[in-house]
Amino acid sequence: MEEKDRPAIEHPNDAIIKVTRAAICGSDLHLYHGMMPDTRVGMTFGHEFVGVVDEVGPSVRNVQPGDRVMVPFNVYCGSCFFCARGLFSNCHNVNPNATAVGGIYGYSHT
Repeated sequence: MEEKDRPAIEHPNDAIIKVTRAAICGSDLHLYHGMMPDTRVGMTFGHEFVGVVDEVGPSVRNVQPGDRVMVPFNVYCGSCFFCARGLFSNCHNVNPNATAVGGIYGYSHT
């Protein structure tokens, strides 16, 4: 286990979660064994976790600091073309540095 720098709110819809429990799953093993492109030294594995809300952006309405949460691996904006159709894993807005659509916590820099 390793302490990481505290992230900052970057978007009004962001929330910062203090992770209390996490584990790597089978899909993380591809990264761990170097079989996924653009996995960098220092990468944090484990993309399904539980924790406590530490801070929220000004647009967040459904959770507040102190709430306990369980977080799935995929992240999405909820309002783009794909999200409006329930295709959350194809979201175009959550990963501005991606070479592919969608965003997944802790799953390489792609």
